[in-house]
Amino acid sequence: MIDIKKIEEIYAQFYVEGIAEKWLRLPDLEKALSLLSIPKECIGYSFMKQPIYKISVGNGSKRILIWSQMHGNESTGTRAMLDIIKFFLSKNEFSEQLLSQISFDFIPLLNPDGADLYSRRTAVGIDMNRDFLSKSSVELQILLNQVNKEKYHYLFNLHDQRTIFNVGKTKETATLSFLAPSYNIEQSVNETRQKTMAIIQYINDSLQTLIPGKIGRYTAEFYPRSTGDNFTMQGYPCVLFEAGHYPNDWQREQTRKYLFLAILKAMEAIRKEVKDYTRYDNIPENKQLFLDLIVRNVLVKKDDNEAMVDLGFQYKEFVNIKANRLDNVLVLTDVGDLNHLFGHEEIDAKKEVYTSAQDHFPEIEKTITCEIGDFRLVNGKRII
Repeated sequence: MIDIKKIEEIYAQFYVEGIAEKWLRLPDLEKALSLLSIPKECIGYSFMKQPIYKISVGNGSKRILIWSQMHGNESTGTRAMLDIIKFFLSKNEFSEQLLSQISFDFIPLLNPDGADLYSRRTAVGIDMNRDFLSKSSVELQILLNQVNKEKYHYLFNLHDQRTIFNVGKTKETATLSFLAPSYNIEQSVNETRQKTMAIIQYINDSLQTLIPGKIGRYTAEFYPRSTGDNFTMQGYPCVLFEAGHYPNDWQREQTRKYLFLAILKAMEAIRKEVKDYTRYDNIPENKQLFLDLIVRNVLVKKDDNEAMVDLGFQYKEFVNIKANRLDNVLVLTDVGDLNHLFGHEEIDAKKEVYTSAQDHFPEIEKTITCEIGDFRLVNGKRII
């Protein structure tokens, strides 16, 4: 049995250097794979003719396919996947147990064109996770060809989720979330979904000791165009992993570690052939109650009129082409009574007056310039 606390203590041994930032592109992946000295196979090319790689390890009879960055701006799964590969290369007791019983195929970067653009979508603008019926994207066709060719027993689909998610009715961030996708509108539970639920329940039981209260579950609403739902319909247990926010971890390096551990536990669940799924529904559902920043108790005035409001902001990331890096700005997303929401950061303005050089009131969905006491924004950039 994998001692998850012991593995966490020595995680630095498996941590792959050089990929600590969220913007991960094909050259970053190729450099990391070169440092790991592990063979890779090109299984096809993206719309912009960039290679899509597969890495294979293990000799077991059970077969698992794991892919990441179906959405190009969701790289936490890729980074955790590379840590998993390094874990296997270390040839420790736990890795040998897994490799002797399971064969693993990894596709670390399914959407290299979207990664270049730091975009959810492909170069053509397709959301690959809503393309299963039309199969318009060449990248999805590559994934489907791989699945059809090898007839896997299990599929792992790695994604990132937004910072807005909390767990249930609590103030806990959803650092990790999971889903056993449905295969019909009725959200029926057949043997395929039972297997997926059992794996997720096993992960949750294990990781609650490390991140108590920070694991959520997506609703099982059926999406007829999505990858997981259709693979489930075809009889593949398909585990959806969603990497979320951990406090003050904007590059998701802490989340990367916990995702690494969650993937290991999912692999162990398959090795042990866990059956119990009866507590899957006890995992709280995600809610959307977080903003990145809330400035509370702001006084907005005009002549004799005034209003006391809260200002809610979300970071918007964008590619700074000149600097070749990701930048972000704060976008005002809500104004008013925000006491029903939580902020990853909260500032009490203590009735300081909202002022703007343009004499504007707060504008929703804008990058604003303003002062509220010591708090200053210039075109959405915070001035400290």
